[in-house]
Amino acid sequence: MTHKLTKFVLLAAITGALYASGGAASAASKAAAPAAAHKPDAEAIDALVKMNAYLQTVKQFDLDVDSTTDQIMVDGATTQLIQLSHNTKMTVSRPDSLKADIVGGAPGASRHAYYDGKTFSLYTEPGNYYATVPAPSTIHELIGDLEDKYGIDLPLSDIFSLGADPAAFSSVISATYIGDEVVSGNTCSHYAYHEKHLDWQIWIQKGDQPLPCKLNIVTTSDKERPQYTAVYHWNLAAQITPATFKFTPPENAHPIKFVQAGDGK
Repeated sequence: MTHKLTKFVLLAAITGALYASGGAASAASKAAAPAAAHKPDAEAIDALVKMNAYLQTVKQFDLDVDSTTDQIMVDGATTQLIQLSHNTKMTVSRPDSLKADIVGGAPGASRHAYYDGKTFSLYTEPGNYYATVPAPSTIHELIGDLEDKYGIDLPLSDIFSLGADPAAFSSVISATYIGDEVVSGNTCSHYAYHEKHLDWQIWIQKGDQPLPCKLNIVTTSDKERPQYTAVYHWNLAAQITPATFKFTPPENAHPIKFVQAGDGK
């Protein structure tokens, strides 16, 4: 889990947060007693497991994610955190179809990923470059295949893996329930986790659909403490057809090849 999270560089300080009755006092009490947080709270760990188990049952969905990523800008003797914004739209049909559109950075810059169970294609703008490679038959296999062969991280891949492997929780030093908060109109349970080089938080929707509402990651091993924050908007009633995942190169697009890791080309 830590390995995956760090690849996102994975909250601005929360001020005036509104908790349910008694929630603020509970959070303050936990913050004032760090010695009691050495043992991860079983509830906070179990929340991730339950979230992942539910996500495995969601076979089709549209996901719209607004995210911010801190980057460190050095200008002479001045070091400053710069925040970059992105929007990612992902459509999924398990087990073998996915499309993702990532927009952000320079005006007009975007990346588009297509996977139809047989091939994976990546198209970038404004350069109009694309590459297509044979792909394994499931999204789960695709995630590992892209990383191992090409050093490519599938967008939002953590939503498929976070909480799936209980052994990964061994790196969690402390975990605690903070309280309930409203995120994008949904009431969500807020949990905080501490690892050796990471502090991270997740907000999980309450009720019988425990979807991730928000994720925040702070890289504490860096003195600037850069952060990644993502807010998730789910549509579980998406109208999806096989044509959604088919990639057709636009006119005047330029084909290129993925370079396998270790090729040195």
